[in-house]
Amino acid sequence: MKQNYIHPTAIVDSTVVLGEGNYIGPFCYITGNTNIGNNNRFEGYCSIGTPAEHREYFYNTEGYLYIGDSNVFREYSSINTGAISETRIGSNITLLTGAHVSHDCVLSDKITLSHNAVLGGHSTVMEGVNLGIGAICHQYSILGAYAMVGMGSVVTKSSQIIPGGIFVGAPAKYLKSNSIGLERNNITEEKLQEITNKYNSLLR
Repeated sequence: MKQNYIHPTAIVDSTVVLGEGNYIGPFCYITGNTNIGNNNRFEGYCSIGTPAEHREYFYNTEGYLYIGDSNVFREYSSINTGAISETRIGSNITLLTGAHVSHDCVLSDKITLSHNAVLGGHSTVMEGVNLGIGAICHQYSILGAYAMVGMGSVVTKSSQIIPGGIFVGAPAKYLKSNSIGLERNNITEEKLQEITNKYNSLLR
């Protein structure tokens, strides 16, 4: 069994369930009904498991947050628990400095949120999505697998971030295929169609 490392200045509340091999750095605050898997790394000043940033839920301590394995959360990144349902974070995800995941979001695996990227509440992010520096996503956004949203781009209520595309601008619009990302992840045309069908079912 691999021991968890918790820095002396970090606060981990008694409500938190920890797996093994996790690193919790200086001045991190992990609270709420939060369940964390194995081999995650929380750098300094992370805020994890706080109530939803929604005025009706500021004092709600009943929401849940589930975090998978082998994720990296850099300085000042933050994740809220669910309000209506729960927040779910998959595995092999990277949140860079200042990235924020709002309440009731569902993130699959192998996702990157760059510096100061923000996901509004109830958003669904499929596998392999990459959000550039300062990208912003409206509540209830659905981001298709292996899509890339460029730095400073804004995913609005009407944006459709289809799988395997690159999107830029405010509002974010399709630029071209994310061919490099698809190739790196060995996504064939057949697999992309399968992913697109799943994306369309989420839209419905």
